[in-house]
Order: sequence, then C-alpha cells, then structure tokens
Amino acid sequence: MSPVSHDPPEQANGLERNGAQARRLGAEASYAPTSIQKRLGEILVEAGLLTEAQLEDALAEQAKTGQRLGQVLIGRGLVTKHAMGLALGTQRGYPYVNLVTTPIDGQLLAGVPLSLITELRAVPFARAGQEVHVAMPDPTDVMAIDRLSGLLRARVRPFFTTERDFEWLLSTRFNVTQTVGDDLEAAGGAGTAEPEFATVVAGDSPLDPPVVRLVDSVIQGAGRDGATDVHIEPQADGTAVRYRIDGLLYDKARLPRGVGGAVTSRVKALAGLDIAERVRPQDGRLLYEFGGREHDLRIASVGSNFGERVTVRVLDKHRVLLGLERLGLLPDQEAVLEGLLAKPYGMILVTGPTGSGKTTTLYACLNRINERTRNIMTVEDPVEYHLEGITQIAVRTRMAVSFAAGLRAIIRHDPDVVMVGEIRDPETAQIAVQAALTGHLVLSTLHTNDAAGAIVRLVDMGVEPYLITSTLLASVGQRLVRALCTSCRRPHEATLDQIREMGLPTEPPATLWNPEGCPECGQKGYRGRAGVFEIMRVTDGIRDLILQRRPATAIREAAWREGMRVMSEAGVAKALDGTTSVDELRRVVFSGID
Repeated sequence: MSPVSHDPPEQANGLERNGAQARRLGAEASYAPTSIQKRLGEILVEAGLLTEAQLEDALAEQAKTGQRLGQVLIGRGLVTKHAMGLALGTQRGYPYVNLVTTPIDGQLLAGVPLSLITELRAVPFARAGQEVHVAMPDPTDVMAIDRLSGLLRARVRPFFTTERDFEWLLSTRFNVTQTVGDDLEAAGGAGTAEPEFATVVAGDSPLDPPVVRLVDSVIQGAGRDGATDVHIEPQADGTAVRYRIDGLLYDKARLPRGVGGAVTSRVKALAGLDIAERVRPQDGRLLYEFGGREHDLRIASVGSNFGERVTVRVLDKHRVLLGLERLGLLPDQEAVLEGLLAKPYGMILVTGPTGSGKTTTLYACLNRINERTRNIMTVEDPVEYHLEGITQIAVRTRMAVSFAAGLRAIIRHDPDVVMVGEIRDPETAQIAVQAALTGHLVLSTLHTNDAAGAIVRLVDMGVEPYLITSTLLASVGQRLVRALCTSCRRPHEATLDQIREMGLPTEPPATLWNPEGCPECGQKGYRGRAGVFEIMRVTDGIRDLILQRRPATAIREAAWREGMRVMSEAGVAKALDGTTSVDELRRVVFSGID
C-alpha cells in the first residue's frame, strides 16, 4: 500500500492551472524535518500557487479575523486544500498525506483505540514491511510516536496531515453511530439508574461508566461533524439522537428508552440542572473540552409526551470570526455595507428568522470597525463569542439585566458604537432609537421576513415614524443557504424551466451547478453555508413612505426601483457563481421569482 496520497478530484474553482506547481511542491517535501522553516506564504508564492498581491490581501484578512492563513486562502478559493497540505508538509519537512483520498488499512486502524487516537492526535494508515506510517497534524510529537511504536510494536514513520483531514477521518471512521453502538450493550444494564457524575471533561476512557462514554461519544461526534445542535428526543419506541448540520437535521443514533433517560440525566447533571425535575423547562451551560478544543454547550430541557427532551447548542469557542468578505455578500452589497459602517451615528438593523446568521453578521461588522480609538460596547443574550477590545455585557434576567437595562447602562459609558443582540420589546426599541438619535452608531437584529419588514416591526413596537426616518440608516435581510462542495459540484446548462423561473438569459445558456457527493462532504454534496443578503438603504423616497405608514410591500417595491438587489436576485447570483444550487435556493430563499 502506497503511503503517498493521490490528487483529489479536480477543483472547480479555477486552480487547475496550478496542478503542476502543486505536484512539484509535493516532490520537494523532504522526509526529515528542516532546521529552518520558511513562512507558508513564501512557500506558496515560490511554488507559483499564489501571487504577492493575493498573499498581502490574505494576510490583511488574517490580521482582522485571527484565522490561520491556510483557512483564509482556502476560503477565498485561492489555493486548494490538497495544495495547502503539500505546502504545510513542505514547511514542516514531512511528507503530506491526504487522508480523504489515501486508502486506509482498516485492520491496522482497528488495532488502536479511538481514545488513544484522539489523545495523541495520530492515526496509523498504512504498513510497509516492519514500518507503520502514521498521519499527524504535529509530526514532531515524539512522545506520541513513542507510544504508538510501543503499542504497534513497529517503527513509526510520521507523515503530516492537516487538522481538517484528521477530523474528517475521525468523523467518518469513528462516527457517532458506531461509537454509540459500542457502548449500548454495556449501557443497557444501567436501565434508568443515574450514572456517575464525576467530571464534566470528556474522559473517553474504558474505565468510565458506559453512559458517561456514550454521552462523550454523542457530544464529540457533534463537534467532529460540525453540528450546531444536538437533539435528544424521546419517542414511543426509544430515544432519537439527531444533529443539525448546515441547517438540516440528520439522524445519528437510536437509543433504547432506558438508556435514553440515563443519557438525558447525564447531560442535565453536567449543566447543573435539576435531574429530578423532568417536566418544567430548564436551561444551563457548561464548558466541554475534547480534542484540545474548548466548546461552550448550552443545554435546554423540557418535558414531552414521551419523556424529557434535551437540546444541546454547540459553540466552538475557538471558532474564528468571519470578515465581511467571507459572509457571502455580493461585491456591490459589501461596498454598501462598508459605507454604512463608516457613518458616525445612526442605526443598522439585521433581519431574518432564527438561525439565519444575524449574530455572525453583527460580529463581522463589529470586527471591521473595531479600533482602539473607538469605545464599542454590546449587550447580548448570550455572549456567544468574545471580541478582543470590546466590552460585552450578558443579559441576566434573574439579576434584572435585560436588553433594555443593559442598553440604558451602556449609554452612560460614553460609547461610540453600541450593539444590541436583539430588539425584542418596545422599551429596547425606544432606547436604541434614542441612542442612534444622540450620536451613536447602533447595530441590532430584528425577527422579520425581509429588510422592509423591519420598518413595520418598529412602528408596531411604538416607535414613531419620524424617529425611524431620523435614525435608521439601513435594514439588512438575510438567509443562510448550504454551500456546494467545491470538490464534487458539477456544472450543467440551465433548463428551460430554470431559465423561466430565475429570469436567466437564454443566449448564451447560463451555467448552474448540482451537488454530487464525495468523501470530503460526507456524500451530501454540500459543505458549510453562505449568506444571501438584501440591503435596503433608507433614502428620501423610503422616508416619505415611512412617514405615510405604508406597508412593507410598498416600501420593498420602492427600494427595488431605487436599485436594491432583493434577496431572490442575490440568490440567483449565488447559483450562477457556483456557491449553491437551485434546489437549495428554492428551499430557503424563494419558491418562484416574478
């Protein structure tokens, strides 16, 4: 079995021209660590995979967002994941192995416990005579190499692999269905008895009680699969475990009723909830560490007709903030938003349903204008991610710290920019408007269907139209669509029905893209999500309609006539550039365009 990885399928992002340089880069990787490491950007430029100008732009984004340079370059489509792996391997002086495309010796892999693979961050993938080839994000970890050498009774040859490849292998070879299944037989004897609650850190040890290992498997599986939520749902014939990945729910495991009750109790105990109370809604949180990363888990429980249901929101505390250029804004929309954020005062509202990425957009806006010369303060429920240099206040209703109370306190601290996590009630709306009226830039969110609906919602909350026209700079409507996997998406000529539905030109025929499914995306055809936006600036014409208390449809129509790109039009642009598919747009953004 060859330890050298194969090139992945051709990428549809214009990088094919760099294939020869990438192969040359792989050939230059030595099999021993170099004494002096070159910078990653320098290696990519020398290999012809990147220009100096592209590198400078990527470094500027890295400085703003804190992302790793490799993440920035891959996210921008400048370098393929495979080429980045080769460059990182060259930098570290070890050969790169692509775990997605390289055959894995299943018998060899089965000889190493998952707990040890996770702990050592090392996975054996091939055997060559008396030598075992091991893929590691850190191939210089001699302690891990020694432990694996003793376990396998063979000489270990380290190979470099990326963190993304390593996590992909864990999520596919050790998925939650398999790991949960391994513990179910032992956990079945636990019945509804309460497990031991000795620790809140993932142990993943054979000595842990079966239910403890089972809960660890469920939560760690969610982290590896990139799930945002875990649903533990009691049903008539058992308990279902489902993950929300890229906005959709997927079945991951099914537990017997007795075991499901024990799992629920374990999760509640970790979060400090009352395990004896099984009807009244409860919520809590805990910090959960595994794989060297700390995750913030938000736990909510409620009684249902078949037992107690628990939902776990998974927040990766090391998740990097996106820049404005990574949200999915079209170039003209990004320019508009940049101009709005440069205003010294006024109010910008981000609208959309729950789960449409409003908070991420607000954080990206704050990150763009975060300067030491500005005093930026926020009031949030909860504080999801901590922003360096910004004062963030969490809503605590039990201590009388509501959105309104927090906002009222912020105004006394001489802020330049104020972010309110959500305008939920008339009092918060009134204070936010007054803050914008008195010389502050205010950012907040509203739950409305589109950008124009924000104005009607403010009026319904009791804000006078003349105050809205004096303070509101713009309203941003948004949705999240699943992004096509760039490794397997396939182009096709638009059909006649699609041309009519989306208003596409017939000559030349438009090119659209379909999902296919590959190991990179878990055969889903999609990987990650992208935003689809509409930005409605409050112009003089819009102000007149607001003062007349016209409905949202009239305001939206006027904004479109004045040049606003409505969300359906932005969605069509996303379909044409290969970001997403027509089916995904139908599901999330539109059911037809007039």
